[in-house]
Amino acid sequence: MKKKNNLTKIELLNTSKVTISNAISKFGDVLFDYVNTVFLSSISNGGLWVSFYQSSEVIISVFFNFWGGAISDNNDRKKIIFHCDLISGIICLLLAIFIPRLFFIYAIILINIVLAVISSFRSPAYKAIFREIVYKEHINKVNSILETVKEIVQITGPGIALMIAHLFGNRIALILDAFTFFISGLLIRNLDILTEQPSKKHKKNTLSQIKEGFQYILTNHQIMIIIVFSSIVNFIIAGYNLILPFSSYAFSGTSLKAYAVFLTAESIGGLLGASISSLIKKEPTTNRLLFFITLCGISLIPIQQLFQISHSVILIAVPIVLFNSFLSMYNIQFMSFVQIRTDINYIGRVFGIIFSIAILFMPFGTFFYQKIFNLKNPYNYLTLGVSLIVVTLITFISNFLFASKKTLK
Repeated sequence: MKKKNNLTKIELLNTSKVTISNAISKFGDVLFDYVNTVFLSSISNGGLWVSFYQSSEVIISVFFNFWGGAISDNNDRKKIIFHCDLISGIICLLLAIFIPRLFFIYAIILINIVLAVISSFRSPAYKAIFREIVYKEHINKVNSILETVKEIVQITGPGIALMIAHLFGNRIALILDAFTFFISGLLIRNLDILTEQPSKKHKKNTLSQIKEGFQYILTNHQIMIIIVFSSIVNFIIAGYNLILPFSSYAFSGTSLKAYAVFLTAESIGGLLGASISSLIKKEPTTNRLLFFITLCGISLIPIQQLFQISHSVILIAVPIVLFNSFLSMYNIQFMSFVQIRTDINYIGRVFGIIFSIAILFMPFGTFFYQKIFNLKNPYNYLTLGVSLIVVTLITFISNFLFASKKTLK
């Protein structure tokens, strides 16, 4: 069958529903986090409560992502996503309407953990369902559209959340958040399935299914290499995220605050990368993914030297734009790579494993770089850039050796 360059009518409808659902869901997340973080930070020992709030979901998510992936591969993914959104909305309504202020602190922490568990079931199913609602050759285009919308929501969301919280108060904001879950779920429920998931002849216990997911990855070296590579990249990116808030100290002595400029540059880069990725017609390959991360590394290397020469925050923001553009392109292509190349019977478990590994590597990376870096040192960007290039080179050689052995066999 000849591939079509343009989305079919059904694919367009599905893409519209998923895009609107994703935008509403992302805004709901921003609203929920903003309202709760502001409330917790305003009370006694606020810093401690915010830390609990932000870290409470990590360990829970690591375990439940595996489980959620296995459930996704053995059940109707549309129903999983719809029921997860429905339950999440009901929980937010209960928090907004019935929880007394006296218990609000503890309820927020508990509900955030519960929502993290629900998200662990939703996320693998959400990423896996793309194989059912659009054809393989159009997955990258849809992912690019979603990433563009996500970046727009991340830019505009906090301002809108701030306005809602100030005009209507926390409880009304949480009620609105509940409705974002309901609307998102209804849109997903009305998706038209194009490629049905193969029916299961028998169901094994969850641990056996998770084990099969790991075995599938280990026997597919292309997927295995890129997952390991992405995990190490996440580890290094954790260092970038750690030093970014200290950029105003690293690049001081100017009228503009580097951190504020860099945040704007990140948003521009994310939108630019998502837009460019949508123009790439060919299916993603391992070498292309490695190429994007190489460009990420190259973008970071000259930052300190450019600042020494120009003493301009605007000029050194250009590499930040480039870095985030290539990173955005990598993230989109990575998701498309996994969605296209993974057997539909294992795709939920593969994403469950990916999400768990990503969650594990980021905190470890933050802790590691906090120990070895002087966070105000501008040469940190050079170190991270070189690290990305070295890891990419090692991965390229490993992939070449794997491919050579496979050819010889």
